[in-house]
Amino acid sequence: MHAVSGLHEPAFRLAVSLAMAAGLTMTAAPSFAQSSDLTVNAGVAPSTLDPAWACGLPEISFLQNFYVRLVQHGVKAGPEGTSEVDFSTVKPYLADSWETSADGLVYTFHLKEGFTFPSGKPVDAEAVRYSLQRVLDMAGCGRFFLTDGHLDPVIITKVEAVDAKTVVITLNSPNGNMLGDLATHAGSIVDPSVVEANGGVTAGAPNKWMASNVAASGPFLLEDYSPNQKARMVANPKFAGEAPKSAAINVNWISAAPTLLLQARTGQADITFDLSKQAAKSLVGNAGTRVIAYSNPFVQQLMINNKQAPWDNVKVREAAALAIPYSDIIEKVAYGWGVPYYGPIPPSLPGFNAELSKPLDLDIEKAKKLIAESGVSTPVKAELTIQEGDAAQQQLATVVQSTWSQIGIDLSIRVAPAAEFQDLTQGHKIPAFMRLDGPGVFETGYYWGYDLICGISFNLTDTCLPDADPLIAEMRASSDPAKRQEIMDTVTKMWRAQFPKIQFYEDKPVVVLSNSVSEFTFSPLPDYRYWAKK
Repeated sequence: MHAVSGLHEPAFRLAVSLAMAAGLTMTAAPSFAQSSDLTVNAGVAPSTLDPAWACGLPEISFLQNFYVRLVQHGVKAGPEGTSEVDFSTVKPYLADSWETSADGLVYTFHLKEGFTFPSGKPVDAEAVRYSLQRVLDMAGCGRFFLTDGHLDPVIITKVEAVDAKTVVITLNSPNGNMLGDLATHAGSIVDPSVVEANGGVTAGAPNKWMASNVAASGPFLLEDYSPNQKARMVANPKFAGEAPKSAAINVNWISAAPTLLLQARTGQADITFDLSKQAAKSLVGNAGTRVIAYSNPFVQQLMINNKQAPWDNVKVREAAALAIPYSDIIEKVAYGWGVPYYGPIPPSLPGFNAELSKPLDLDIEKAKKLIAESGVSTPVKAELTIQEGDAAQQQLATVVQSTWSQIGIDLSIRVAPAAEFQDLTQGHKIPAFMRLDGPGVFETGYYWGYDLICGISFNLTDTCLPDADPLIAEMRASSDPAKRQEIMDTVTKMWRAQFPKIQFYEDKPVVVLSNSVSEFTFSPLPDYRYWAKK
């Protein structure tokens, strides 16, 4: 494909400057930290603390630290003396051991001794059964994680507490990712007595109390929590597993980008997430901090609902996808910390085919022709929702608004707080929104539930390719690598032909560590247990 020249430099820089200006209100970050505590700053707050209901990175990253699970992923060496999660390994956590039946349908877990809830009740097989069944019955995002994206029929048919230390999980079909599913936040073990005393379980509905409280079983307790502002978590003295490296961690959610940057630069924050790439770049070489980039299959993207106007028109979708200055965005917004591609499999996931997933090029003239051929009246009115406090979304939305205006798309930008953003996106209530998104279970078939499997509520673009669904089912049931790759390649071609959403780049997340941090393990879904300061 012939590359067309990008957005003119002055216009591009103006767009980025306007986006950065959106967060210039300076606010003092609330804090109750003691000098010995670890301080973590992030730009985007969680919208719920319930492992059965959480969907997004901000939610999962925070809440999972309060719960133990049957199994967990391992850790491997990372860049610059840090570590990172190893999703290729699964090891014991609450479970001491397990067996799988020859047909792959029955998993039997044997629990460790000594785990108790803060209430004093045992973290036993009945608590595990209750927790997993709760996730299945509530049918929120947690069920999607726990069943590896299989919702119809639900792949887990029965969870039994055989005795106090033995749990049996029965499936209706083999699932090679079952252990990985149980290692996610959805496999978190909650205290049944606490949940039942605060609303219990209602099928198909959230628990309002759990949205801002925890029924802890894990390495940390939630000592204080102010939604959208701050939290203090302390090591659980009754936790029978490996104690966390830090006795107390203070988390501040700071939506003002300059404040987030200032506190990273001055060392007020020990660990900083969610800085814009521009801000992170400014800290390279800063005395007292380290800027470290990691690889992971999370994608900075613009989700468009394929069933809502104007995005129900494939020519409009293709025009919009071609009116994006991808190279400029990676250079000037991602500052090189991004991998370009276009397809349903991110480069860091197994099955990615670089030849079939070549990046799109900016082509304004072709985009204009497609708009004219679409039959949609111009200017095309469109609204884009972004989440409050997300600096990258602010920048990208302003750039997209500028370039789309050149092809006749009049884009308005709406900013929504975390809880509202969660409701709008998960409820399919808005036609377009920004999202940094990736798989909770690192497997292509699971990830496709977000992109193209028909009839799944978590497919937030409402893309439906009926001819792809039986192929995907065949792939997930197959253990033949060649057959699986053949199907992934076929589906990639089908997906690209529909232009169901816009992918700016696979993100290389950047974390800023102060020199006081002595231990750090990176994960796309951060585990705070392994973090410590000198």
